[in-house]
Amino acid sequence: MPVQKTTKEDILLRCWEVINLHGYKGSSISMLAKAAGLGKAGLLHHFGSKEDLMHAVLVFSMDFFRGYVLAIADDESLPLEQRLEKMLRRQNRLAKIDQRGCFFTNVIMEMGQEGIHNKLLMDFYDEWKQIFAQLLGKVLTVEQAKDQAYLMLLQYEGAITLYKLSGDETHLESFVGRYVQILTSAKNQLV
Repeated sequence: MPVQKTTKEDILLRCWEVINLHGYKGSSISMLAKAAGLGKAGLLHHFGSKEDLMHAVLVFSMDFFRGYVLAIADDESLPLEQRLEKMLRRQNRLAKIDQRGCFFTNVIMEMGQEGIHNKLLMDFYDEWKQIFAQLLGKVLTVEQAKDQAYLMLLQYEGAITLYKLSGDETHLESFVGRYVQILTSAKNQLV
C-alpha cells in the first residue's frame, strides 16, 4: 500500500480543528502532530515551533475566511442586501461549528492582550471591518459606514457570545436581520 502524502494545507486544516476544539494552550504538539498524521519531529520540521505553527494556522484560517466570507462583498451578481446577508450567514455557520464561536476571538481571549499574534489578528479585524465599511458605504456616508462596520463586528461577537452561552441561535439570526434591515433602510432612503 503506497504512503499517502500529507499536504501543508491538510496539516494546517487538522491543526486548526484541534486548536479550535482545545485552544492553543490546550493543544500539545503531540495532539497536533497526531491529528496531522505526523510525528512530533515531522510537525516541527514543517513549522519549527508551536508558535510558528499557530501563526501558520492563523494565516490559513484567515485566508479561508477571506475566501468563504469576505469575498462575497465583491460578488456584484447579488444585490447589496443579499451580499451582506450571505456574508453574515456564512460567519454564523462557522461560529456554529460545535458551538465554538469565532475562532479568531477565541484565540484573542485565550492569548490575552500580550498575545504574540495580536498584530496579525488586529490587522485581520481591520481588514474585515474595512470590507464591511466598503459594502455599507454604497448606501451610507463613509463615516456612517465605518461606524456601522465597527458596531457590526462588536455586535457579531456579542451575538456569538450569547449563542455560545445559551445555545440559542436566535441571537445569531437577530444579528443578521438587524444589519440587513439597516442596509435595506439606508438603500431605500437613497431612492
